Amino acid sequence: MAQIPLLIYGTITESGSGVDTITVKLRNETTNETITGTTNSDGLYVLDASNFTSGYVDGDQITVYTIYQNFEGQATITVALPTYSYEQDIALSEVEDSEEIDYCTVQDVYDELDEKTATDIATTKLIKAIQRAEAQIDLRTGTSFKINTETDEVHSMNRYNADVSPEKLDLGYNFPQRSDRWGNINNRVKVNKTPLISITSLYKNGAASSSADSWTELTEQTGSSGDFIVMNKDAGIIDFVNNYPTFGERSWKISYTWGHNPDSTDRDIMARIRAVQRLTILLASKMVLSRKSSGAIFDSTRDIKIGTIEIKGAGTSTRQHMVEIQDEINDLWNTLGDLGVEVI
Repeated sequence: MAQIPLLIYGTITESGSGVDTITVKLRNETTNETITGTTNSDGLYVLDASNFTSGYVDGDQITVYTIYQNFEGQATITVALPTYSYEQDIALSEVEDSEEIDYCTVQDVYDELDEKTATDIATTKLIKAIQRAEAQIDLRTGTSFKINTETDEVHSMNRYNADVSPEKLDLGYNFPQRSDRWGNINNRVKVNKTPLISITSLYKNGAASSSADSWTELTEQTGSSGDFIVMNKDAGIIDFVNNYPTFGERSWKISYTWGHNPDSTDRDIMARIRAVQRLTILLASKMVLSRKSSGAIFDSTRDIKIGTIEIKGAGTSTRQHMVEIQDEINDLWNTLGDLGVEVI
């Protein structure tokens, strides 16, 4: 039977300004049903509780909530008939984040968990789950998906870590040779951490065998001048074209940035970053759901609800949902491998 409209309306603001074209939801806490609307250009919204599938009754608690980028806001209204309209303005607040997480935001995981908020799951718990997910990704890939700095990484030069000029194999005297490719020159080296983003400084050691270090700064080649070239950033390979380091201990040292730059415009880097972001969200979400569904309270045959996350009796739906999450996680690991990231 049709009900009298019950309007809930107001303005969604962020830093005092109305936020336009964002999703606003109503949830009847009694029936767990939701309806959805959108703000206009001034941040105004209006929703009608009579549009719930089961309608509303006197005493129902109705939550209005919204998520915008890394901001959220919500409020709960208690229906007190015969009042048929409620004004509820919401000032969005930034979701607490952490400088110690990098691959996704706290809000990303809240969104994945059926748009939960800090009221449902403590932010500190999500941060710890994200940190564990990031550590797992770094461990399995042997790299990092943020910008890192390595300072004064010192290298020795010997036959095991320096490549001989390939032209040595085809050495001849009846055609011109580049000076940096002549004879026994060992001109190719590799940094320890990859992928290489940029070189801050590179030095060669000119000290005699019994003398203290004597570092000479080298320059990256631009145009026709310079001492070295970055040949392969993914592999961290550097070619010297001048001022070659000599064989021996502490032959050269380098300071550089490495990892994957989230602001890169390189299509391969962008694809890896996006895959890792989704992988982090799913790994963290799986940790949260596994922890919640393993408690004694879930060992009954009754249906259990965590907000709008519903776990059916005997945990059948939980198990199926976890399988689906794991399937997507496996696909993402494979995707990273397809994108050139070695996964162990």
